[in-house]
Amino acid sequence: MVAVTGAVTSEVNSVPIAELRPADSPRLAGEDSGHVETLAQSGTAFDPILVHRATRRVVDGMHRLRAAAMRGERQIRVRYLDGPEEEIFIRSVEANVAHGLPLTLGDRRAAATRILASHPGWSDRAIARTTGLSPKTVGAIRRRSSEENPQSSARVGQDGRIRPVDPVEGRRAAVALLTERPEATLREISQAVGISSSTAHEVRRLLRQGEDPLRLAGRVPRQDRRALPARTAQRSRTPEPADRSGILERLAKDPSLRFTESGRLLLRWLGTHDFDARTGQELIAAVPPHCAAAVADLASSFAREWSRFAEELAQRADVPDDGRPKAS
Repeated sequence: MVAVTGAVTSEVNSVPIAELRPADSPRLAGEDSGHVETLAQSGTAFDPILVHRATRRVVDGMHRLRAAAMRGERQIRVRYLDGPEEEIFIRSVEANVAHGLPLTLGDRRAAATRILASHPGWSDRAIARTTGLSPKTVGAIRRRSSEENPQSSARVGQDGRIRPVDPVEGRRAAVALLTERPEATLREISQAVGISSSTAHEVRRLLRQGEDPLRLAGRVPRQDRRALPARTAQRSRTPEPADRSGILERLAKDPSLRFTESGRLLLRWLGTHDFDARTGQELIAAVPPHCAAAVADLASSFAREWSRFAEELAQRADVPDDGRPKAS
């Protein structure tokens, strides 16, 4: 799970019950006495419980521990969790969601509220996976608790990557930091403003190239365009359908494209890939529901390739035929 670093040992140890401390349980009502008695009378051997090695606190298995004591046993088999003490509650929630006596909805909501307070940078989806709630429910809990809990400008997703809540604000903060400290490392930028190292690298690259570092998926907030150099602002503008037709017409008249095989191939390729919003809606309507996900994946893949294609051409536009960069 994201941001959890502790490791569970594979070795099983026999430990005196009297040495163990009660769990920091996510169960609001504590242990279920009926479940403890059922376990005690089952006569079966229990799976090892999970114990935090440094504190000797039970992480998962309090019902088994109580049942073993009810049987009169003095020892219990354990596996150790090695890691920070602040992970104990999160590990306990994960374990109780995954198996054993289910947590109630109230237990899981309370656990989400507590994790939001201790780990405000975790994404709704990451907390949902830990607590067995839906991301929508976690989001509602976050909004209700926003007055009491500090809200981070970034979220840590299930994959461990940092993503800012407002990507433009994260990039803007990185620009300010790089302006003040151009020698700052990518790690320092990432940690200081809550963006990923890859985003920090992109912002630095765009700044060095004199391009727009606030660009996000090829779009720039309208209020920021006035501050951009004329060439950068023009490049970041997405042409309207009418503009695209005019561009295609001008390209089709260019001799360097019309009279070369590769140029004619490019013109045909551009022409077949041009469509407006109405055409897009017609194509969407033509896609059967069972094919929608596959077509969406292909469209996203094509979009990424087109974006890379546009980036390389934009960089080439700044280098004339003599190979020297254009003067700003």
